[in-house]
Amino acid sequence: MRDYYEVLGVGRKATAEEIKKAYRKLAVMYHPDKNQGDKAAEDKFKEASNAYEVLSDPKKRQIYDLQGHAGVHNTGFQGFNSTEDIFSHFSDLFGGSGRFSGRQFGGHSGFGDFGNAFDDLFGGRGAGARQPVADLKARLEITLADAVYGAEKQIQVQGRSIRVKIPPGVQDKNKLNLKGQGDQLPNGQRGSLFLEITIKPDPNFERRGLDLVTQVTVPVTTVVLGGKIRLPTLSKDETSHSVELTIPSGTQPGNQLRVRGQGVVDRTGRCGDLRVQIKVEIPKTLTKKQRQLFEELAELE
Repeated sequence: MRDYYEVLGVGRKATAEEIKKAYRKLAVMYHPDKNQGDKAAEDKFKEASNAYEVLSDPKKRQIYDLQGHAGVHNTGFQGFNSTEDIFSHFSDLFGGSGRFSGRQFGGHSGFGDFGNAFDDLFGGRGAGARQPVADLKARLEITLADAVYGAEKQIQVQGRSIRVKIPPGVQDKNKLNLKGQGDQLPNGQRGSLFLEITIKPDPNFERRGLDLVTQVTVPVTTVVLGGKIRLPTLSKDETSHSVELTIPSGTQPGNQLRVRGQGVVDRTGRCGDLRVQIKVEIPKTLTKKQRQLFEELAELE
């Protein structure tokens, strides 16, 4: 995987504006509407968008500078799977539709409908630019279970009640483009509502990419001898669900075990795992018999 600074052609001390200009140039060059059927151009477009997503975010950029690609992946960003994912994620930049405006740009025309935000990002408005639509922005906080399994929510925006469908696998800070749910212009056209998703921390589970991470405390005898336990899983509703987890003998405190297929499913059908961090329960008080057994074990050691 290439260095993100190399991808955008900027130095490590590049300013936010320099990064934006570099991405602007590459997005125009490799945009799918300009390179229809060109897989290499599509890959370049994805690569540039991945780089811009990381380097345009101060927190992600700091992590990347310190830990590289692995550090960014640990924050949950695994890269974009498709150009549609890019257009959806950068809906505030691509105007929601993910296509270029119909006017000529840089000597080319016929790019489809890139949306008004393209004019803002890619050099201002010129003759023939479309009339701006009345877009709105809002935020919606959801639970981790809602993000993993998807949900439907009712929200209020400027006195209107809107029903929102949250797709499974949505990530924190993702933006949903709800077309036709913005303000209405005098000509009757409605803008979009760009809804930013924030995910509330869960007391028992943490999301890392497509994996879910949790902790479980087991008796010291179980990690020594091995055994099976029932492990609660992240539930879509109030119903309690659990899976069986095998604890191998000799498991050490802090070890991680995996339960395959119990993580997050993305849009392509890929499914992560449930990663279980082992904590050991040390008895604070012992019965006479327990103490005797531990003393015998100590003598054997």
